[in-house]
Amino acid sequence: GILHRDISAGNIIIVLGHGYLIDWDLAKARNMQKPCQLTHTGTWQFMSAHLIEDTSAFHTFWDDLESMFWVLL
Repeated sequence: GILHRDISAGNIIIVLGHGYLIDWDLAKARNMQKPCQLTHTGTWQFMSAHLIEDTSAFHTFWDDLESMFWVLL
């Protein structure tokens, strides 16, 4: 799978009633063991609490899922 790593309201577009996730420039393969960058990526208002609290944490599927929750909220 792929982690988007920047899910936010600005990275979702609606076209003819269908939502599309855009802006994949920060995405990475889920099976990569080390981060591509030393700092966290994403729009902080939509980042998971886990990534904000632990600056050394790896970005996971659960972080993208929580970001989607914040967008829907």
